[in-house]
Amino acid sequence: MTSKKLLLISVGSLLTVGAIFGVMGQKATTTAFNTTVLANTPVILIEEDRQEAVFLEVPSQRQKNQLSQLLGQNPRLTEEINVQRRVYKTKIIGFNKQQRKQFSKTFKRHEVKFKDGINGQEYTLDLLSYERNNRLNYVAEPGSKTPLLIPSPSDNSQQLFQYNNALYILDTKTLQVKALSNEQVRAATSQRKKDLPNLGIEHGRILYWAQQPKWSPDGNAIAFISNRNRIESNRLGVWIYDVATGQESQVYERDNFTPHVLGWTIDNRILINEFNHANGKGALVAITPKTKQIQELAIGNFVAQSDNGQTVLYSQKIAPNSPDVELYALSISTGTSQLLYKSTAGEFLNSYRADFSEDGMRIVTDLTNRKGTQLLFIYNLQTKEAKRLILPIGKTTSVDVKWVGNDLVVPIQSLNLRNLTSETLLISGF
Repeated sequence: MTSKKLLLISVGSLLTVGAIFGVMGQKATTTAFNTTVLANTPVILIEEDRQEAVFLEVPSQRQKNQLSQLLGQNPRLTEEINVQRRVYKTKIIGFNKQQRKQFSKTFKRHEVKFKDGINGQEYTLDLLSYERNNRLNYVAEPGSKTPLLIPSPSDNSQQLFQYNNALYILDTKTLQVKALSNEQVRAATSQRKKDLPNLGIEHGRILYWAQQPKWSPDGNAIAFISNRNRIESNRLGVWIYDVATGQESQVYERDNFTPHVLGWTIDNRILINEFNHANGKGALVAITPKTKQIQELAIGNFVAQSDNGQTVLYSQKIAPNSPDVELYALSISTGTSQLLYKSTAGEFLNSYRADFSEDGMRIVTDLTNRKGTQLLFIYNLQTKEAKRLILPIGKTTSVDVKWVGNDLVVPIQSLNLRNLTSETLLISGF
């Protein structure tokens, strides 16, 4: 572990950040970071390669409040399709990583209609498309009811999404939507749920047909959770959908355990967080789909996974009744864990969310100290160096912090409810 101090100096919209950091047994050194404003709203990263990163502006808290106020003053506007466009201003930003320049990208709006196979109701996907490398890319319009689109690792035109408890694929070449499940079976299961006796409680009568979908690394399968065959007891299991055959099969179910699908490991096993209702503890578990064999990897709760699937971050309580936690990095290939951070009386993990750099060697997460100040915690898994960057006073992160190459994209907003300013910072110099 390390001992560090932090200094942050603000000059208008440009910030110069300095941090003192060190490694156990070594003398602390000082480094400096350059920070510029990437956007005056929160952004999310939607695409990245070695040359360019592409960001999508998303509504700020101020804009959300403005829309809420507008609808409160004009209730009839709630019936207006895409009323959010009266307030939200959509923008797609390109960032040239070599030239360190940003620019607006031209986009088009699309409406894609599809029907629910059970009730026949028609739904609309509100999409944005932009061109890059002679290819059209599609994203959900911010503020719309369109769910997150998840591209297949092997074919970017196949976009997975979850809608009304079911899974669908959008083919961006044809703009056609296909339901992944047998709609007749889903309809019959839905009716079976309705026919269950009234227990006077909702628990045990909720149908989770398909949730938490995750592509396999090769794009050949999708893992998800469902209780379709256990709606009487509400017991959740892990299922997979075979893309080639369209067949669905259950690969996991355990009494007194609840799974949460996290993703896949580099060796094509399904990674889940398993909650044990008997002792109240969580565990990271890998499932081999073909054999249904399970392997407990670590005791703790999932935080993040590297892009290459080789490393998983998880948290673990220091003591059963203690609020203090430790943050570990688990190597999937070796099965060993490395301690990265240990909370103290004066500092603790804040959001329990983190992001890996593209090479999987660095992580970033956020901390809060006893004064209520939020910090970014950066750790290098190779050198075991830790750095802390304090956010400007009165600021907090608004959406997740992300690595873009060697830079950090940090969307922040003010804590002052009367002056809800937002911006996204690009911090370089790591």
